Amino acid sequence: MTPVFNTETSASKVQVELSSHVLKQLLKSGLLHGEDCKCLNASAKQIIWQALLATSTDNKENHLCA
Repeated sequence: MTPVFNTETSASKVQVELSSHVLKQLLKSGLLHGEDCKCLNASAKQIIWQALLATSTDNKENHLCA
């Protein structure tokens, strides 16, 4: 897959609003990573943390105990 960005726009940032469901789906699919997100307020921080926790425990292949 080839990125569509050119060098002039690749450094640009965009603020968007997503439902927590869409956020979880993007994280779960691997299209979005926690390190790509920046919390702009306390509410966003809580929602992103919850989404990260939920998607990290959704993976049935990760066993914490034998």
